[in-house]
Amino acid sequence: MDQTTTRTVVLARALPAAFESACLVECVDTARPQRPSPLRQVPRSGEALAEFDRAEAADRLAFLLTDLGCAAARETWSGGGRRRYQVQRVLVQETQRLATSRMLETAWRQGRQALLGSTSLGASSPRHAQRLALAQAAWRAALLAAGQRRRRDLIWVTVRDQEIAAVLVRAARLLGATAMVTRRSGCVVVTVSAEAADLLPATPPRLGLRSAV
Repeated sequence: MDQTTTRTVVLARALPAAFESACLVECVDTARPQRPSPLRQVPRSGEALAEFDRAEAADRLAFLLTDLGCAAARETWSGGGRRRYQVQRVLVQETQRLATSRMLETAWRQGRQALLGSTSLGASSPRHAQRLALAQAAWRAALLAAGQRRRRDLIWVTVRDQEIAAVLVRAARLLGATAMVTRRSGCVVVTVSAEAADLLPATPPRLGLRSAV
């Protein structure tokens, strides 16, 4: 990440991993206000950067952030009475909270602009290759963290707002699939056909944590 006095920029080679990290947080963060506020407020001492109900999503985020130079770790919280549950929390070191939050905010902005941009790019263009990598990153994050459900003919994820839904629709189109959006109370559902699911990126157990970074 190139930090200057005027603007923070996530460099091109790090952007897919940083954007995937931002999408993972985006899929589960229900506490922040609607945009145009920043993606996430800086976590307070002891507060998790993100909380998941799947260990695979938390492990993926912790690995991506650590690979990007932000020391992150997963911890498991258990709760409930007769009905026990577990929450997978991802934390970063206190000294890196501000830098990590800024990186995620910037990566979200850059990745979203790249995916939703209307500029026509040639198939051999490096920017086109990066756009495809960002599309895969967005769907990988959603399939891991956004409540993936399947039926015989459909696969869908549930996301918080229209903005990430638009990113997933555009990302699916770039990957050769068609996605549909349905608004529900308090959420948005993005659906693709089961036939198109093979065009989307793999997730665990087929995807190793250290793959596709």
